[in-house]
Order: sequence, then C-alpha cells, then structure tokens
Amino acid sequence: MNVKKAIVFSLLVAAGTTTFAQTSNLRKAKTALQKYEELKGAGSAELGKSNLESAKEAIDQAIVHDKTKEDAETWTIYALVNANLATLNGTAEAATAASEGIKKATELDKEGKNADNIKVAGQTLGQFNFNQGVAAWDKQDFKTAYASFDSALGFLPGDTTLTYYSGLAAIQNQDYPNAIEKYKQLIPAKDFSSHKSVMVDLPKLYLSAKDTASAIEYAAQAAQAYPNDNDAATQNIELNLIAGNEAKIISDIESQIAKDGSNKSLYYYLGIAQSAANNNDKAIEAYKKAVSIDANYSDANRNAAATIINGVREKLNALNDDKTLSNTDYNTKVNALKEEIKEALPYLEKVVELNPEDVDALRSLKGYYDFQQDEAKATEIQAKIDAAK
Repeated sequence: MNVKKAIVFSLLVAAGTTTFAQTSNLRKAKTALQKYEELKGAGSAELGKSNLESAKEAIDQAIVHDKTKEDAETWTIYALVNANLATLNGTAEAATAASEGIKKATELDKEGKNADNIKVAGQTLGQFNFNQGVAAWDKQDFKTAYASFDSALGFLPGDTTLTYYSGLAAIQNQDYPNAIEKYKQLIPAKDFSSHKSVMVDLPKLYLSAKDTASAIEYAAQAAQAYPNDNDAATQNIELNLIAGNEAKIISDIESQIAKDGSNKSLYYYLGIAQSAANNNDKAIEAYKKAVSIDANYSDANRNAAATIINGVREKLNALNDDKTLSNTDYNTKVNALKEEIKEALPYLEKVVELNPEDVDALRSLKGYYDFQQDEAKATEIQAKIDAAK
C-alpha cells in the first residue's frame, strides 16, 4: 500500500451575495481566496501562497468587525482560509483556527446558505489531517498516524481510503480493537478496491485479539463473500479446525476441493476433519491424495501413518480384550494386523527421511518394528533415537 497517495478535492468558493453588510476586509478575503483557489486548481498552490496570506490578513480583521463578526459567511471564509493554510504549510495552529471557524459558521448559518463552503472547509481540513497521518506513518509513528487519519474521518465520514488507512495504522500499533472497528466499517463497501483483503484479514485481527468465536464468524462471512477465493476458503477451514469444528467443515472442504483439486493442503485438512469425525478410511484416503500431489509433504505423511497405526492399535486392543479367542485365533488375527500395518511403513520412512532427527517419528518407526517383532530394525532405530536426543 502506498500511503503517500493524496486525496484530491475540488474546492470552489461559491459566488453570491449575503443579506448582511460586507466590509472591504471580507471582500478582500474572498477575492484573495478565489485567486488562491484558481492557482491551486491549476496545480500551482505554492504560487498562490501570497494570495492566501492576504486573505488571512483580511479575514482576521473581518471576524472582529462589528458588521461582519456575526456573519456566517465571514466565519466560512475564515475556516476556508485557515484550512488551506494548514494544508499548505502543515501548521496545527491554522488547523485549529479552521476547526473553530467551521464550528462558528455552522452555528450562524441558520438557513444553510454557506453549507457547501463549510463542507469544503471540512474536506480541506480532512486533507490536512490526512497529510499529518502520512507524515507520521513515514516516521513509523503509527499511533499518531491513526489519530490523524481518524481525525480526518471526522471531516470526511465514510471515506473508505481513510478508514482503511486508519485500520492499517491501528494494526501497526497493535491496537486491535480500533483496527477491528475500522475494518468492520468497510464490510458494506463491496466496491472498495481492498474489500477482499479487509474481509480476509478481519478474522486474523480477531485472533490477535484472542476472540476465536468472532474470528470464525467473520471467516465464514469472508468465504461467503468470496466463494472462489482460496485464501478466504482456506482460512475458514483452518479456523474451524482450530476450534474443533472438524465434522461441520467437511462439506466446505470438499466444495473447495471441487474448485481446486490440486491443492494438497485441502486434502490434508480433509484428512484431519474426516479423522475427527471417526471416518478413518476416508481420512487415510485424503492424506494419501495430499502425498500423491507432494511426496515430500511431511505433515500428510505423518498423519497418514498415524491414522493407519491408530486404527491397527484399536483393533489390537479389541483382540486383547476378547477373552473368548483361542490362542490360534488370536495369533491369526494379530498376523493379519501385522500385514495391515505395513501400509504405514512408507509414510513413516518418508517422515524420517525428511527429518532424520525427528524423535517422535523415529519412536513411531521403532514401535512399528517392535510390533513386527523385527529386533534388528528396532535396535537400529533405537540407536538413531539415542543419537538424536
């Protein structure tokens, strides 16, 4: 994101008359301000600086003159002049004066004759605060940047760019509550260029704020808003897996696989979800698919082996608890399990190959050989375990 991108306003001081008497100072201020606006509109604001200073000198006298000090137009011009000075020179003093002028003009403008120019003064003051925010951002003073962008929003309510920058500054300052607030304000702005990023990042902000429930809620919204976006879909899946909603998310994963069948992570997630739903055969199938896409996918290899081994272990425990079996029948069934568990061996070996010092994987591999009653291999693996400790 380029935070130096300026917000451009088209400013126009409306021509017209006022029912109140005007002194030469008010007329001078209006004329000088108009000349400045013309130069600024032509991209030469700096050349009009002398006109703006002349307008300032004249309007400062007009706001204390008996005939114009209670005139809404006087305070409108005062606000416009000071707002432009603040933006041109970056002066907080002029910004404060402009804010006071806007307040006074609004109070006096009972019929709304100056409403358009009061609004322009506010927009210009918003530009000043935006510029202050950019300067603070460049200095990595994100707290001040947020305050400045937020102040600009007071004059430019609903501006999506300012709202976004405010949120980004809050994130940089680890001010997650304000970041969340700004991002949530952008949810209805579907035409905003960074809308998808906002939707996808909002759940992450909730996680940073340790609000998992809201993270899941907004992850689902992001996936619904952008059903064809892999990042949004994957995040929704991951958060539901973290929250233990594996069984519920299976259909979402399968829908995403239908759109992105070469995504190994989706098959890995499906394996986790199916395993949690006690669908071990489907879990193994999913892990195998992930490995077929990437043979070196360590986590998928590990889970494939673990799921196969756990299934055999459950069957072995059931055999051990069955007191009705004869020794012959028991041994026959154990031998069948020894054959069944062989399916796990290539996955275990791959995990160890990828990380030879993975003690947990080595222990699982030794357990495999212990079950197969292969003492030589079990001793060999134990030596690797001892060396890895």
